[in-house]
Amino acid sequence: MSHATHPRISPLPWEEMAPEEQKLAKLGADEVIRVLARNPSLLKASSGLGEHLLAQGKLHPRVRELAILRVALRCEAPYEWANHVPAALGAGATADEINALSDPAAVWSPEDDAVLRAADELSAAAFVSDETWTALAAAFDQATILEVLFLVGYYRMMAGFLNSTGVAVRADQPVLGERVVPAGVAGPVVADALPLSGEARIDGTWHITFTHPAGSKELVLSLETVAGGVTGSIVDTQLGVTVPIVSGSVDGHHLEFTAVVTDPARFDIGVVGTVGGNVFTGSVTISGGGTFPFSGVRAG
Repeated sequence: MSHATHPRISPLPWEEMAPEEQKLAKLGADEVIRVLARNPSLLKASSGLGEHLLAQGKLHPRVRELAILRVALRCEAPYEWANHVPAALGAGATADEINALSDPAAVWSPEDDAVLRAADELSAAAFVSDETWTALAAAFDQATILEVLFLVGYYRMMAGFLNSTGVAVRADQPVLGERVVPAGVAGPVVADALPLSGEARIDGTWHITFTHPAGSKELVLSLETVAGGVTGSIVDTQLGVTVPIVSGSVDGHHLEFTAVVTDPARFDIGVVGTVGGNVFTGSVTISGGGTFPFSGVRAG
């Protein structure tokens, strides 16, 4: 398949975008959002389905991302590949698995194989064969099979849009056709000036670094403990969004809490961490996105 070698529709200038479009662009795939912002109603409609598939779907995030990457390969969609390799790594796929998507002799689990075969057949002929349908039915319920059909269809559509409009791939992103190298695992970043101690004072403000294969994000976390519970908020200064903590618990140095993001897209966040003195480390689980490490230091 072919794709445009230069942008045919230029991205909408940032200052001409509506505030909600700017927030959506800051979540990722900003060039796509800026091109689609030239048709705001289409952007809203397509983003709604994309958000559902990524954050509220039934498929495991790893399987979902492998299917999207298979569509990108079959449709020769460089932008789709570049943006979903980091997402696949974040969702638990290995570099070897991503590389195996290009290998006809690769061996997959029955569940993975059924989804990838469906992606192949839908991309080539817009039809799932009886044999592949039987394999899907053996692995998934009917609601999940419907999701597979819509997932592949959505990213097949996006591949056509991306290839035809020539949305540019950044120079530092994975290149379609090149092997994916295993990513280094980032450990907690701890400030030397704020050493770990036995103290477990959780209340206060924390500067948090959330580590993701697609890039790190800086957050401000405010915590207050009351009768074994946790309240507070997470502030994303880049997006200008404050997310309240909806529930949580504390047990000594250890705490867990959940938050629900609703703006500019909806997804749930679960945090598990340990406090020692002025250092806070742990992991963040994003619904539909995977689990990632974070580390932080006390700000007040």
